[in-house]
Amino acid sequence: MRALLLGLVLCTPLLARDIYVSTGQSPRHTYRIPTLAVTKQGTILAFAERRVNGKSDTGDIDTVVKRITADGTISNEITVADMGTDTIGNACPIVDPESGVVTVIMTWNRLPEKKVVPGFGEDSRLVYLTRSTDDGRTWSKPEDISRQVKLDTWSWFASGPGSGIVTERGQHKGRFVLGVNHKQAEGYFAHVIYSDDRGKTWKSSKSYAAPHTNECEVAELEDGSLMLNMRNHGSPKKERAVAISKNGVETWGETTWDPQLPEPQCMGTLKRHSWAADGKPGLLLFMNPASQEGRKDLVFRGSYDDGKTWTEKVPIKLGDAAYSHLAMMPDGKHVLAYETDNYGKIILEVGFHQRRR
Repeated sequence: MRALLLGLVLCTPLLARDIYVSTGQSPRHTYRIPTLAVTKQGTILAFAERRVNGKSDTGDIDTVVKRITADGTISNEITVADMGTDTIGNACPIVDPESGVVTVIMTWNRLPEKKVVPGFGEDSRLVYLTRSTDDGRTWSKPEDISRQVKLDTWSWFASGPGSGIVTERGQHKGRFVLGVNHKQAEGYFAHVIYSDDRGKTWKSSKSYAAPHTNECEVAELEDGSLMLNMRNHGSPKKERAVAISKNGVETWGETTWDPQLPEPQCMGTLKRHSWAADGKPGLLLFMNPASQEGRKDLVFRGSYDDGKTWTEKVPIKLGDAAYSHLAMMPDGKHVLAYETDNYGKIILEVGFHQRRR
């Protein structure tokens, strides 16, 4: 049993599988960038990039998913998007709690990041959306939404990586929100895109976090504010960056760096586990490789005060561990996915949380 220090027990996984295994050769040379969603029917959707010919971030890269049903059955690999020999990746799912429709935001490019140019042409970075109305079995033809969410002065643009949320409180209840980042002349900036019509149309927040922030995920706080938790990119700090929006993500407050959350410059994941109720505090969860020396030592943390302090801590994977993601089941199970074995595999774990407070 894995045990957090105070109020939460993270039990031995009910399911632990190497859900994606790299072969080192085409057409499944490497799998990377795990993201998760739990559908309205309780199906786990485990997304990844299928890097056809190599480990590179650029090239023939497709978005794929596997479905894990309530009985633990894992489906064959389903192709969500394949843009020929170009890159279509960074899959970021959002599940509509009303309709059950799963929306996935992805990004496309054909050139390496350093060669991507501003605008909306074939040498730039474009943003696509696909949907599933049948619990992740099939996916719609990708739709280009770049001009809705990107300025023509931005070159690089990245979705997540991670998943979006549907807000539950306040004036903007029901808003779809997804963490993204872009590059402009002054550097990289994290921010969000959002939709007020269940994912049909999208807008970008009017302001951004500080420079040197990029990959990010968002969570709703007890008062309806939104917290953006971000990878530090290009700053000498090796800590996670944090910004708060109090107006439904239109604008962001001051960016701070949290020394409680060390990082080696890697993806992290932030999730709301529960709201305060019946005299018990709400709980936020966070997971990342908690090392300033390299991508290793994956750690799971809990906060009972909306991220001001992180009093709960448990190691998930000591040693080699890189990108990771977290999702929650309605019945309290946690779902984890993470890269390990020098990007040779993505492991999926499903287990229980037990509150002791």
